Amino acid sequence: MEFSTPNAIRQIKANTHKNIWVEGQKQCPLQAMSFAFNYHTLNIIDSAEGLNIQGVVPVSGYRDSE
Repeated sequence: MEFSTPNAIRQIKANTHKNIWVEGQKQCPLQAMSFAFNYHTLNIIDSAEGLNIQGVVPVSGYRDSE
């Protein structure tokens, strides 16, 4: 599911899995939350192996539609 940055951080904090995968690399929850600040939108998938997090819309590439 796609989440905005604040909602993604809430999802990471509420996570009960021991494993968090950020862009394919195992990370701790603090590193995952830090990663979330680099994106406006993140895709978070809750699976049996753990939480999989991928950035969708980076901060530097975000533009409002005019």
